[in-house]
Amino acid sequence: SCVFKIDNLPVAPDGTPWDIVALDFEEKRERKLVHSNRQDGKPRGKTRGKYSVPSCSIKMLEVPGVKLLQYLQGQGAGSYGDAEFGLQIQAVEDIVGAQPITYSLLGVTVDGIKDSREEGVDQNVTEIELGVLTMSRVYNGARLQLWSAISGQTGNQ
Repeated sequence: SCVFKIDNLPVAPDGTPWDIVALDFEEKRERKLVHSNRQDGKPRGKTRGKYSVPSCSIKMLEVPGVKLLQYLQGQGAGSYGDAEFGLQIQAVEDIVGAQPITYSLLGVTVDGIKDSREEGVDQNVTEIELGVLTMSRVYNGARLQLWSAISGQTGNQ
């Protein structure tokens, strides 16, 4: 189990935390083999590849999720789906001495919503599907990323 916190968004207007209960994502780097006129037919190497985040979502308790959408609506052009933003989400395993992992998501947009409501004791949650250009993680002060930064470039590579 993990404890999540959003670092870079302002506190909700009423002071309540954003209450993320899950972060789910997939990163890919699609590479191609490079062949040349070698007699043995073996590839010479691989391309740098194309980086993507095919899927990413956060699950939040229902009321904080709606408050986040309301906040983003004010940042977009009349729609929370039009707002582009960055997220820094810190996750810490719920064990003594665990070091936090900070996930930095850039070029983020809301691309879909899934609500789950159940009768009984289960909590109502909102799953916010995110479109993400790039993401990285920081653990013990080291930045870890799947994509390659080209020398001299910064930002969304």
